[in-house]
Amino acid sequence: MTPRGRHVAPLLLLLLAACDRPPPAPPAAAAPATSAPTSRPAPVLRDYAADPDIAPAERDAPAPRLLSAAPNLTELCCALGLRGALVGRTRYCLHPPGVASVPAVGALNDLNAEILPGLRPDLVLVSGTSRAIRDRLAQLGLRFESLPDTRLDDLFTSIRRLGELTGRPQTAAALAAALRDDLAAVTRRYAAAPPRRVLLLTGPLPDPPTQADAAGPGSFYDDLLRLAGHTNAAADTARPFAPLGLEAVVAADPDVIIELAPDRRARPGGDADAARAWARVGRLRAVAAGRVHVLIGPEHFLLGPRIAHTYAALAGLVAEGRHD
Repeated sequence: MTPRGRHVAPLLLLLLAACDRPPPAPPAAAAPATSAPTSRPAPVLRDYAADPDIAPAERDAPAPRLLSAAPNLTELCCALGLRGALVGRTRYCLHPPGVASVPAVGALNDLNAEILPGLRPDLVLVSGTSRAIRDRLAQLGLRFESLPDTRLDDLFTSIRRLGELTGRPQTAAALAAALRDDLAAVTRRYAAAPPRRVLLLTGPLPDPPTQADAAGPGSFYDDLLRLAGHTNAAADTARPFAPLGLEAVVAADPDVIIELAPDRRARPGGDADAARAWARVGRLRAVAAGRVHVLIGPEHFLLGPRIAHTYAALAGLVAEGRHD
């Protein structure tokens, strides 16, 4: 997201200044490079929710009437070829584009109890383990399934279970294998990147700065950072998602800071706005090195079939300050 061109101006000034100097003495042996350019082409990543690959034997198999109570589950249903089986979704389920024609039933925490029974779902899909949601669905007499959504491995558990519940086990197995291949391709692309300590935030830093909402150990973001060979600067939080005080940020002093944002409203100026906000926190090496970035898009908050796209974006920002 940070333009490559910002590194060109300092280099150009050095070259111009060198023209007025006498030839330098032969240099000593060069120090080892701290980073290496990406040597592999960007992998082509498929959007499985918009372009599912359905096993031929399961293409016409009957499926239960599904109500999805989370955007990541809506995308998983579509990736398994179950778009036609969806009878309800939350108002935040907006991808793939064709899913907008499915009736919306509110949000995860305020599902419309009057509309739900009328949709006659055979199965309600819930992301995570919210007891309040489970109790509400049980009171309505609706069958539901809670699918895990915290660790990277939870994605593959959910795919397998959803395939079992909907008569799509072959399609689910193929989807899981394809996603693993995509993740491996991204890892190979950025294998030459030096390891860095990364602070990943699930929202922009407030103004004035107060605390940061960090992705800690046990989160799928932590898994993705480790998969790319990096270290989570919020490892001491000991929770998957936790507030991090500004003193702790300064003490951690990450090499790279990445904010997630669903849209540009909080950071209309992108990385520059984020860098200005973080400069108020204290002396941070990420700010000094120009390694404060904003990753924009609602898909980057979801543990779903576009996870390799998020992984590629994160790995690219850490390695090169941009993503494909």
